[in-house]
Amino acid sequence: MHNGDLKHNKRIMKIILSIMAIPLVMALLLSPPAESVDDIDIKPDSTLIEGYLFYRNHGIDFSYRSRIVLFNTLFPYMGTPHRSRAGRDGLDCSGLVRTVYNQAFELNLKGSSRDIFRMVQEIEVHELQEADLLFFKINSTQINHVGIYLGNNKFAHASSVNGVVINDLSERYYQQHFFKAGRLPV
Repeated sequence: MHNGDLKHNKRIMKIILSIMAIPLVMALLLSPPAESVDDIDIKPDSTLIEGYLFYRNHGIDFSYRSRIVLFNTLFPYMGTPHRSRAGRDGLDCSGLVRTVYNQAFELNLKGSSRDIFRMVQEIEVHELQEADLLFFKINSTQINHVGIYLGNNKFAHASSVNGVVINDLSERYYQQHFFKAGRLPV
């Protein structure tokens, strides 16, 4: 084969390969983007969450967005007896919220559930996220109870009967007394 013919054949091969590559390049450019991080179901390492099984047994699901510091701060208080005006041996509902918010988020809250309600930005129930607050009017015309939303319709609070517990917002009692939800900047 003549040297000129060889160069000509190489040029033709390059052109053919370039033309064949066009559909591949177009397919890569026009293909849908990879899944966003929000679409991927990533679970945090359960060893990082104190009381992981306790929370799971109460119907709380964790994701990479979970506020692990909230759960780790709250867990040691589970089962703490209720005490009005939060004493050394127990907590009332606002005392629980103040303590957890101070330790977990370094947010120094003061006062009663009514006082805390004045500090929040009100939100709708469908907007609830972990660490949001739930306010109740229990046998009263004024706010007199508060709990911390944990996700999956569950919340932690200091029950006057059972101490610090987790309940479901859809329970009839809490549905009847629920007032509003709110968010603090954490």
